[in-house]
Amino acid sequence: MDLIEVVVVGLPFCGFKILAGLALMPFSRALGLALAGLGAVDGLINTVNLVSLGARGRRAMEACLLAFSTRPFRRCADHAPSWHDFGNSLDVLLSFGLVALMIGGGFLRAMPPAQLGLWNACVILNVLGAGLLRFSSSLRGLPQG
Repeated sequence: MDLIEVVVVGLPFCGFKILAGLALMPFSRALGLALAGLGAVDGLINTVNLVSLGARGRRAMEACLLAFSTRPFRRCADHAPSWHDFGNSLDVLLSFGLVALMIGGGFLRAMPPAQLGLWNACVILNVLGAGLLRFSSSLRGLPQG
């Protein structure tokens, strides 16, 4: 399941950040560079995790930079899972917020065709992946027998 999650959640989220960063660069160079840079770092993290999952069957590191950045707060063993979830939740909020901004702000119209095609592929992977992950989770919860 981790492999599917990297492909349908992690990598599309990287795409959202990079492509939104490129689209927003004319309006705010600093914001555009920050988003594109964050997306690139997350892309590297997800690529390493993809290779690690294929080679060792487990992730090598956190799913994204925001989850990784919560490590110092996880030293308190009682709250470690909460901080880990907090970092991942921030990443989901940021990624979905960027999708909403890009659609609601009309920024998709200004994207070159190649970038728009990549954006659409990220959206399709992410939406179908969310459905697939939810469906598989519900199947695991069904009684066996």
